[in-house]
Amino acid sequence: MTEQRHLVLVGGGHAHIEVLRRWAGSPLPGWRLTLLTREAMSPYSGMLPGVIAGLYRPEQAMADVRRLGALAQAEVVIDRATGIDPDARRVSREEGAALGYDLLSLDTGATPDTSEVSGAAEFALPLKPIDRLLPRIDALVEHAAIGQRIVVVGGGAAGFEVAIAIAVRLRARGVEVVLVAVEAGLLPGFPVALRQRATRALAERGIILHAGEDVAEVFEDGVGFREAPALPAEAVLWATGAAAAPWLSATGLVRDHAGFLRVDAFLRAVGRRDVFAAGDVASLDGASLPKAGVYAVRQGPVLWANLRAAATGGTMVPYRPQRDFLVLMSLGNGRALGTRNGLSFGGRWVWWLKDRIDRGFMARYQPANDQAAHDLKAGA
Repeated sequence: MTEQRHLVLVGGGHAHIEVLRRWAGSPLPGWRLTLLTREAMSPYSGMLPGVIAGLYRPEQAMADVRRLGALAQAEVVIDRATGIDPDARRVSREEGAALGYDLLSLDTGATPDTSEVSGAAEFALPLKPIDRLLPRIDALVEHAAIGQRIVVVGGGAAGFEVAIAIAVRLRARGVEVVLVAVEAGLLPGFPVALRQRATRALAERGIILHAGEDVAEVFEDGVGFREAPALPAEAVLWATGAAAAPWLSATGLVRDHAGFLRVDAFLRAVGRRDVFAAGDVASLDGASLPKAGVYAVRQGPVLWANLRAAATGGTMVPYRPQRDFLVLMSLGNGRALGTRNGLSFGGRWVWWLKDRIDRGFMARYQPANDQAAHDLKAGA
């Protein structure tokens, strides 16, 4: 009997759960599939602020990778990757034996970068990985009391939404929320009209905006600045920058200046024909893309097509990132802000749109009954 070849997916990000979904409907003859991931539940970052605000239950924002794996007849290994030997075609693991592969794909994401600020790695709570964040948020809510302060560092969309969500969740507890938007200010790069709407939304919720100065140091009980007085805090949440996993540096794979894996238009690791990457861990040659989940979502079908082509000798398709995309940010109260193509808008209809998009996306990976599971396996 001919031995099956082996496709290994490392990381349970948005692109890889789409590969699992498609494999369930159209498995590759002569191949077996393994997913190596540290999380049994794959979180959807777009719904995280809604979970923090109490608008969704945590399970509504997560895909059960074990169930997806079972539908795809794939092996799911819950463990952490610690290295790759491209020459030997092996992935080392923290707790188990190395996995050999014929084709490899990485979708391990990124985490907020705490390396540039003293004390941030020790005392700040990064927004990712989400499975570590949510229990800490629940603990903060449980012990919240009047006079406490929570600081969110990072004025991008993630920091803005999380600050709003925490303020909504703790509005009755007398906890002060401060959003430190650092030197670049609130929502840098977004239209002025949207930034003005966002500033008003913070003020309406009693959130203090500290903008114009970077955090110089994080302490166990707050943050410090070079010029402004320190801000004591019960907790510091970190939502700025993006960092790649340190172990990638020892793989010998080509990386960009920030440590992310460089990939070509077909999402192949530069210089390799047997290694692919998608999502935040990947850096697309010739493009400067922000670390946003929308790219991983769009890369999923392309990644699947090209893994299939690499396995069967077919023709690959290039990934062409969209020039602009819809950005929707929850305000935690049945309203949302949005922007696309330079236009800004807000209101209840924007939240309705965001909620509909997010629920619809997750429904693809959360079969609610046997018929839905059958449709998923059939590739519906």
